[in-house]
Amino acid sequence: MLVGPGAVKMCGRWVLAGLMACGPAMAQVAAPELLKPENRTVSNSKQFTVFGGTRGQRSELVRRAEELKTGLRRELQESDGWRAPILVVLTPGDGLRLRQSPVLLQVFEAGDAGRKIQVDLAPGTVSDVAAVDRGILRALLLERSLRGQKFEGGRFVEPPDWLTSALAASLGREASRDASLYASLLEARSMPRFDRFLRQNAATMKGRTRELHAAQSLALYNGLLELPDGRRRIIENLTLAEPAREPGQRFAQTWPELADDQAKLTRLWALAVARLSTPKKLEFLGAEATGKKLRQILGELDGSVDGAPAAEALLVLSRKADGRFRIAQAAQETQRLAFRSHPLYASLVEEYRTLLDDLARSRRRGFADRFEVTEELRLALDERSREITDHMNWYQANERQADPETGTVRMPPAQDAVVRRDDAISRHLDSVEQRGW
Repeated sequence: MLVGPGAVKMCGRWVLAGLMACGPAMAQVAAPELLKPENRTVSNSKQFTVFGGTRGQRSELVRRAEELKTGLRRELQESDGWRAPILVVLTPGDGLRLRQSPVLLQVFEAGDAGRKIQVDLAPGTVSDVAAVDRGILRALLLERSLRGQKFEGGRFVEPPDWLTSALAASLGREASRDASLYASLLEARSMPRFDRFLRQNAATMKGRTRELHAAQSLALYNGLLELPDGRRRIIENLTLAEPAREPGQRFAQTWPELADDQAKLTRLWALAVARLSTPKKLEFLGAEATGKKLRQILGELDGSVDGAPAAEALLVLSRKADGRFRIAQAAQETQRLAFRSHPLYASLVEEYRTLLDDLARSRRRGFADRFEVTEELRLALDERSREITDHMNWYQANERQADPETGTVRMPPAQDAVVRRDDAISRHLDSVEQRGW
């Protein structure tokens, strides 16, 4: 990426000068009104300046940028020693754009004013919080990388894409920490080719593909972090004076022992994925939540009916390749549910897992009868679960207060006083009670 030859010192004119220096192929023409003081907001640390948009959008962006900067400093365990300001430009909807990407990162030299990094956000990108977070983190990592990087012919090398994705997954608002996401990576039974993974660009990905790439990146980051001097070596790779442009070669500059031993690297990577696939805190579901989740898993097999599909519909589905795949996915979901299910449903969930797994393997003999019996048990269990829930709700609403020290139950005061008997026997019993006999 080319660096512009010069720019003026005033902050409001940096954007315009940098854009003019960038050339017609990449230049984003900034509307003059963006450069007015009332159309820009500066962050507390003075490193971030946001141009354009509304006052609320600018305030939210500088606040978020400072949050990400603080999180990045804490993660890298470094102090705040920034040198290059970061300019965030909200491109107007009617502005001239030459095939503008959602997030465009540029670097400009401004003579005596020094170097600046500019992040252009295309119209509509502000609503994509993951893309905005990733763009800001890219700029922060680039600023850290360029402090010691040698320029050759006005060109520079961006930080590794996997590192940006990993930190976005760890620090971003859409953090990829869902254990089921990593469990799905384990189910693939093989890690992606490492050289191909390093060449991927997460900025061009969307949806599930972007989530999986972020999960793989975070797992790789955690695996490298656990090595001896892990954090120091990651920072060393980020701040190389002469980083290789080819991602694989750059990785080998810091971790040659892993680059030469792909089997060892794959084991380290897969182990990090396995650790992330286990929830840090296993929270068991209640009876009602377990029944609801089980109904959801069964209902997704046939969207044309309300509730669980009939046994015959599942048998028909199992005769198609895509149908068997869906049934196998449902079996895996029930297996995950079994780890968190309420004890009342534990054996039932396991029975459904066995049934669906057999059907996915085309073992259809006796399926219909077994499925119908299991369905009858599930419906009866759902009804019993509702009765238990209703009883517990009633009990909590009418629960008698207990003394916190002795644990004895205090009877609520009677609404209407009982008339005491005044015969001889009653008076004698009252006397005995008063004396504590």
